[in-house]
Amino acid sequence: MSNARKLADNLPTEGSLSGRNLLTNGAMQIWQRGTSFSTNSAYNADRWNVDNNSGGGGQSTDAPDGFTYSLKIDPSSGNAALRQAIELPAAGEGGVFRSGQKFTLSFYVKSANAGEAINIFAASATSVGATTTAQVSAQTIGTTTTSWVRHIFTFTSNNVGGSDTCYNIVPFVVSPSGATYWTGLMLEEGSQASPFEHEPVGVTLSKCQRYFQHHQGNYYTIFLNGSIDTTSAYLSGPLTQVMRAKPSFSTANCYLYARPTGTLTYSSTENRCSTDFATIGFHSISGSISNSAGMRFESNNSNGYVRYDAEL
Repeated sequence: MSNARKLADNLPTEGSLSGRNLLTNGAMQIWQRGTSFSTNSAYNADRWNVDNNSGGGGQSTDAPDGFTYSLKIDPSSGNAALRQAIELPAAGEGGVFRSGQKFTLSFYVKSANAGEAINIFAASATSVGATTTAQVSAQTIGTTTTSWVRHIFTFTSNNVGGSDTCYNIVPFVVSPSGATYWTGLMLEEGSQASPFEHEPVGVTLSKCQRYFQHHQGNYYTIFLNGSIDTTSAYLSGPLTQVMRAKPSFSTANCYLYARPTGTLTYSSTENRCSTDFATIGFHSISGSISNSAGMRFESNNSNGYVRYDAEL
């Protein structure tokens, strides 16, 4: 058989030739939160929430041909589950996820031990961990091996619930006795699995930043600018991408600085962010300051950062 014939046989018969993957970061390229994890119900690789990684997991370079990274999950006990919440157009509006529509999920997985059950579960809900409207009851689609194998599962969707805002896809290995590794996750319309759709890493990063943004700093990297009014200040800065919703704000290893007098203290912050612009209020400021003095929020060492989170 010619290479052209092989390629034609693997092209999708339904939907478009590009933009087929409804999942984001299926190749585990983006890791804004770090590369090592040991907590439960937490995002590891961008857009992928892991139920339990208490045995220690995260980014791995053990990957099948054509991939650079996989997500290692070692739950110590319980299931090795990863989940992604696909954003719906609006509450109760399924978009492509309509009753009777077929979808095909494919992924690569390997395990430290062979013969462990691989299951699939899906539900639409209002958050990544919720199960409001059942779509696919947990069912076994195969068993693990100690080498990389691609698994394929086709299912038929139901309508989403009236308040549902996301469609959750949850593959998992049942109670593995060691680590499992995952990559190449793809969900596409139709009943045929096509080859994994790779995309430039910058494109994947932009998609991920709709839900989470990590702004890394070095010494004196300026994240926000503004000025003080009495004992409060509102400092602002642009977001890298427009976010899904008003994000929460967190920071580490940063300080508030007034030009030219120096470092200040504050007792509380106020989140006034919009989806495309960050504004944070700092209140009960004390230190050597004068009214209307220019202020900035900046990194105080080589690992300062601010984060904006609008995940489902």
